[in-house]
Amino acid sequence: MLPLVELPEIVRHYAPWFASVFSPEAFVQCQRYISGLIVSDHQTVEGINRIFVIDVRNQSRLNRWLTARPGSIEVLNQARLELMASRSGTQMKPKGVLSLDDTLLTHDGKHVEKIAYLYDHTQGWYVWAHHLVNLHSSDDQTAYPVDCQLWEPVAVDALETGLKAAGIPLRERKYALKESDPQTWRHDLWNLWRRHPKKPAVRGLYQSKLLIAPQLLTKFIATHSVPNLPVTFDNWYTQPAFCTFLDQTLRLP
Repeated sequence: MLPLVELPEIVRHYAPWFASVFSPEAFVQCQRYISGLIVSDHQTVEGINRIFVIDVRNQSRLNRWLTARPGSIEVLNQARLELMASRSGTQMKPKGVLSLDDTLLTHDGKHVEKIAYLYDHTQGWYVWAHHLVNLHSSDDQTAYPVDCQLWEPVAVDALETGLKAAGIPLRERKYALKESDPQTWRHDLWNLWRRHPKKPAVRGLYQSKLLIAPQLLTKFIATHSVPNLPVTFDNWYTQPAFCTFLDQTLRLP
């Protein structure tokens, strides 16, 4: 393992751009963490902390920084995008594109927060994974992520309660499935939610990928002055409501 006696030059060069996002102590931990991701072979908290052989600190300080989240992820991402926009090579070009896609981040364990058992079409079987919806920018010079949001599995009990509160009737005979066939019960509730997309009280009960995608685009367009970039995506996202939203609301090709 390569020991560090100082922060890598690339971290020292770009770190000042992000200093205002964190408190002084949190800013130090951020630089140490990024340095460890670049250099360390063992990218655990312990492994990253161990490579610093001059400014030795207890790993609990880095662990607290990661778990306490002392700073806004939104503000941090905004600072990153402003940095990219300030450089001619990485600023968005008129001939670029925005891409929407989702990806599975697989895990060995199944007790990780917000994890789900999902079908991985690249492997042809189900895996335990986080499901991330991504908005990406690319052109003939560069490509980088713009924003992302974690898809979360539907909370079945909350969905049932919310549908009742919204006045959506549930067939009495379906309730037996809660015990006998939970998977079918969950699927039936989800289908019921999907059939009432225009009711705000129902819409807010669950964030599908088709709801996350327009949210990412709306937030990005509202906060950035960018060319009228076309939006690309695979056929899973080619749904009438989403395409109409792109065309008539956001006015994006």
